[in-house]
Amino acid sequence: MRGLLFTLMLAASPAAFPATVYKWVDESGVTHYSDQPHPGAERIELQSLRSAFPAPRSTAAPSAPARAPAAQEQAYRVCEIVRPANDEALLNVYELRARVRTEPQLRPGHRLVLALDGRRVTDASASDTGEFVISPIFRGTHTLTFVVENERGEQQCQAPTVTFHVRQPSVQAPNPANRPRF
Repeated sequence: MRGLLFTLMLAASPAAFPATVYKWVDESGVTHYSDQPHPGAERIELQSLRSAFPAPRSTAAPSAPARAPAAQEQAYRVCEIVRPANDEALLNVYELRARVRTEPQLRPGHRLVLALDGRRVTDASASDTGEFVISPIFRGTHTLTFVVENERGEQQCQAPTVTFHVRQPSVQAPNPANRPRF
């Protein structure tokens, strides 16, 4: 079970890097995974993981001249997630209230596209203040990022990925501090 969980965590990771993992079964029949070599371990090469936002495709013909800098759209100076903070623990929440910021403000025709755990979020409600509500949010460790796309779907900027942790009560939690107080 832990092996499956480890594999799923690796697959859900937002990072895009090749990695080596070592897998072996001990004398008790328990499967282990590690990033460190172990005697008799099978070496597993993990391929680069795909991003939630593929590189934008150019719609211009290869022979078309590049646009002059003055004709191009002004670049966004800031694309960031203000809330949640990186590595923040959210206690007893069932919806995520995320706040994002762009500088300059989002231009007409441009749109923000959120990605939670490497998947585009299509059902988040947004406010004029750059706050998004994603519901439901389940307990565990999650990642959040966003891109700004223009009207042609071309990526204008991407926010750095933020990792956050959701802690919710569990009937199996032995610590009463993890349970809500009524």
